[in-house]
Amino acid sequence: MKKIILTTAMLAATTLWAGAQTCDTGDCDCASCTAAAKGKFTLPGLQGLGQGSHDDHVEQAFQPAHPEHGDHAGHDHSAEGQAGKPAPQEDHAGHDHSADGQAGKPAPHKDAEVDPHAGHDHGEVEGVELSAEMAEKIGVQIHEAEGGTIAKASVFPAEIKLNRDRSAAVSPRYASLVRQVFGEIGDTVKRGDILASLENRETMAVYTIAAPLDGIIISKDLAVGETAGEEKVLFEVANLSSVWADISIFPKYQHLIRKGMAVKFVAHDGHTARGTVKYISPIISPETRTFTARCVLEGAGEDFTPGAFVRARIKVETAHASVAVPREAIQTLEGETVVFAPGDHGFQALVVELGLADDHSVEIKSGLKPGDPYVAVGAFSLKAQMVTSGMDPHAGHGH
Repeated sequence: MKKIILTTAMLAATTLWAGAQTCDTGDCDCASCTAAAKGKFTLPGLQGLGQGSHDDHVEQAFQPAHPEHGDHAGHDHSAEGQAGKPAPQEDHAGHDHSADGQAGKPAPHKDAEVDPHAGHDHGEVEGVELSAEMAEKIGVQIHEAEGGTIAKASVFPAEIKLNRDRSAAVSPRYASLVRQVFGEIGDTVKRGDILASLENRETMAVYTIAAPLDGIIISKDLAVGETAGEEKVLFEVANLSSVWADISIFPKYQHLIRKGMAVKFVAHDGHTARGTVKYISPIISPETRTFTARCVLEGAGEDFTPGAFVRARIKVETAHASVAVPREAIQTLEGETVVFAPGDHGFQALVVELGLADDHSVEIKSGLKPGDPYVAVGAFSLKAQMVTSGMDPHAGHGH
């Protein structure tokens, strides 16, 4: 292309130069002769270029297109980029990076892990907002966190047995023949009720046997027509409203268990009964290698009938906690243990770490400091309010 342009320019200049030769006659008044006579000559079409050197104008007139752009010479780059700088790549044209990343920083890769807490405002914690009337209606009570004594309890196995002080065996007074039977196993009897009639084998005299106390017939071993000796137990009557609970105490607790200590018994279905230690065996059982501590349970009910195995919970020592709250103040949200506390945006759930606990109180190791207000009563209602309102449980967590 450069050769074509230069060749064309040389032909044009030759033609113009040939046409610009002065005439042989000295009196010609054509334009070329007139210009020659005046001492200056300008090629047609190049007028007005006298402001710069001839070489500069020629270089501008025949400046070739940039070899790297080729056919793109003459393209207007003003919209695509600045002069002398390439336009942005087409693959990113039109991308709006303002939503995905800051200026000068690439947007995160689509496969990059996203922080699940991104967007959570930890500076302003949402809470359960209740009016004073509603808080009073559901029974919310706010206390200040304070220290307390926590009883450290241990659990031991125990077996329910007959209270031998409230049971009795019935035997014949003589070697006798059974004539009639009036009582059956499971019958409730009163003291003096007739259980059977017997005939003395020696005298042929007929006599009766009666219940020695109020209770239930728990065993029967006789039938009409059979002979019973004086040592044979015909009936056993027991008052099951009072039973023994024999607790197996491990040797390491031998010096911690004392008479008069309170014991809580828990049956297999969760029902409970309470008693006090009345007796501690002075010897170790050769079968179980444990001591026996005995309690007397009064009115324990059918969950604590003789032969049942239960758990015995005994407070073996106590410890002081810098912060202790009632058990009902502790709630669980999304697998986290929390207490509720009043805040600027309602009642907020504070994640806490628990320590020792007894039947009434729980130690708070972290998350609540002495003097901090918290919901001592009504925490379950606040939890229900949060769940039923559809609030994100994490939104109210104070971190």
